[in-house]
Amino acid sequence: MKYMTVLLDPDDGALISAFDLMNTDTVIREYLHHFNVLTDGTVVLLYQLRGDLTHARTIFDENQDVLHYDVHEHGDGIVYLHCKLDEPLKLLLLRLQNVEVIIDMPIEFLPDGRLRITFIGETDRLRRLLDGTKELVATTLERKGEYHSESNRLRSLLTDRQREILITAVEQGYYDVPRRAGIRDLADEIGLSVATVGEHLQKIEARILTQAVY
Repeated sequence: MKYMTVLLDPDDGALISAFDLMNTDTVIREYLHHFNVLTDGTVVLLYQLRGDLTHARTIFDENQDVLHYDVHEHGDGIVYLHCKLDEPLKLLLLRLQNVEVIIDMPIEFLPDGRLRITFIGETDRLRRLLDGTKELVATTLERKGEYHSESNRLRSLLTDRQREILITAVEQGYYDVPRRAGIRDLADEIGLSVATVGEHLQKIEARILTQAVY
């Protein structure tokens, strides 16, 4: 069994019009935990947002493509969204939903607007999926390899830089109790700023812990 992680770069950025209207400094999309294309051509999605959820509700209320939504007050940014689909996104989601491979949810949204998705399956099916996806959206193969165990799966969720930082954090004792190293120690060891290392650690922990829960 193989896995591949790809980066999708949609030409129109957010793909769903409601997110085009959001100020990314106010509301940030972090993960897509689930999606389902309905027979009427609409889609239901389970997002995880970070930021001002009141702003998100305002945008959803004002957008005619949003049919229904539910933003929990104390749901860690979890948002249920039922909305209309433009044709490019419909084709993409149908392609992803109907392939003979497993989508390793959640799908991650990167700060530059790209999506990171990991697929698991047989080599020929993964190759066909990659070729088919490239016909619909700009696609970059980030990594691929054997899918053996839970540890390999979790490692596949992280970028090379994130894995480097996580390994350094473990080796330096950042996760020891009591803690033997702080973020500044890690920053000095790796050669990055404290803010950059802190941001990477937040993303690493969110990515791995989300996988552990769902």
